[in-house]
Amino acid sequence: MKNKSLQYMFPVLVLLLSLLACSEDDRLVADYDAPQELPSNLVPGTPLSDRILKLYDDYGIIIYTDTIGDRNYNDLVSEDGLSIGKRMPPDSAAALVYVNMIEDEFVMQIPEDKESLIFRNFYLYSNELSSGTSVYTKYDYLSYLWYNSNSDLTVGGVVNEGLDSLLLKQSFYYGLSGVLRADPVYTDAYYNKFTDAITDAEVYYWQVIDLEDAYSKGFLSDNQDLIKSGQQDFDLFAAWAATVPPLERDSLLNEHALLKQKYGLVTSMFRQEGIPLETINEAWQESKYNPKNN
Repeated sequence: MKNKSLQYMFPVLVLLLSLLACSEDDRLVADYDAPQELPSNLVPGTPLSDRILKLYDDYGIIIYTDTIGDRNYNDLVSEDGLSIGKRMPPDSAAALVYVNMIEDEFVMQIPEDKESLIFRNFYLYSNELSSGTSVYTKYDYLSYLWYNSNSDLTVGGVVNEGLDSLLLKQSFYYGLSGVLRADPVYTDAYYNKFTDAITDAEVYYWQVIDLEDAYSKGFLSDNQDLIKSGQQDFDLFAAWAATVPPLERDSLLNEHALLKQKYGLVTSMFRQEGIPLETINEAWQESKYNPKNN
């Protein structure tokens, strides 16, 4: 695939201002624009640096492993952030897995004429992604689009105990779903119909008390903080569609009509972009990054 310059990356269309206004976590609401150039201390000679440089040369994508303060500009590794064994220094090992997944599992599966959808910058985040702290304002995300920094995707699921490659996989399609559904045409054709289906069925996130209850009401999670908004709910379907084992998927969709209706709207939107989530899912089931294959 030919070299991809940053000039081909279009601005992220999603402005989550209403949700971000509730945030009390400064790490999630940056007060600056993320850098568009490689950090000055990134030099060839280590496995991580060489891999990040190659991804930048090939696609114009920059990898950062921390989102706190000046580290966006100066520091690719945070010694206290990650721990996934002793193969390499913890941050380097986690970032290498992530960089490889971006190319193998994300970039290579997006149609070439859709390369403008590739996020410009990625961030590894060592805590859960949430907005707000009270029971009434807390939202959980699988990924987080920075409203004031074009094409930046912050990825959760990196914790002291290890690297959740499943969540990394899900987070890309969760974030990409947010970009697509914000398009006015797609908002009208898919997202509005998605929320209409929920309204017509008279189901609400606060009625969910366990997972079976969630399924029966057309939700994929019993974590109320993950399904408080229609946007979260919609994007969660995209992440689920890209990774759920097919037998589990088909069993649930055949049993729960609202799940099937909402799933159909989300996957139809991706299919319109030439990105069939069923095909993405098939590849994931055989992927070396899929935890069940290790």
